[in-house]
Amino acid sequence: MMVAANAATNMWIRTGDAYGIDPRLLYAISKVESDLRPLNISVNYKKLTKMQLDKLYLMLKNRGIPYKTFTKVVAIENENITQAKYVISFLDSNHYPSFDIGLMQINNVHKEVLAGMKISLHSLLNQETNLNVSAAILWECYKKHGSTYKAINAYNGRVAGNPYYSKVSAELQKLLLPNENSSKRLFYGVL
Repeated sequence: MMVAANAATNMWIRTGDAYGIDPRLLYAISKVESDLRPLNISVNYKKLTKMQLDKLYLMLKNRGIPYKTFTKVVAIENENITQAKYVISFLDSNHYPSFDIGLMQINNVHKEVLAGMKISLHSLLNQETNLNVSAAILWECYKKHGSTYKAINAYNGRVAGNPYYSKVSAELQKLLLPNENSSKRLFYGVL
């Protein structure tokens, strides 16, 4: 069990070091995005037609795939990788406009860029691949918005009027040591 914990910890550290991003921030984002579940897929149902939504619910029901409906998303809690791949294929082949994949909930809007890097949507089910892609996306947000809450909100897709940073910050606070100074408590992103 210790080996598995160290391997998982190393994934966060390796990725954080590669991009100059605090690994705890990456972990906090993952906690907010998927609750650390690498097979989760979320569909923004506000962007769907009624027919698309009905078809999605029917597919999930017929296949016995667990899901929860929230304010804006259907969170699909796949039980295995085969199930998750099926869901991705269903969403992609039926041209669903907005869905997020895996540990860090990478949106399908990045599909063409990922394809150019030889990364398929199915590859995002691998937690290390997903984490590396998300760190690259977050790094681009930093380049555009600086080391501010705006970069964190941009990762979530919208800078203004987005409470996302507050959610990530709350998770990050749980990971900081009690003696870390207050400026790090407010934002602890780029190393």
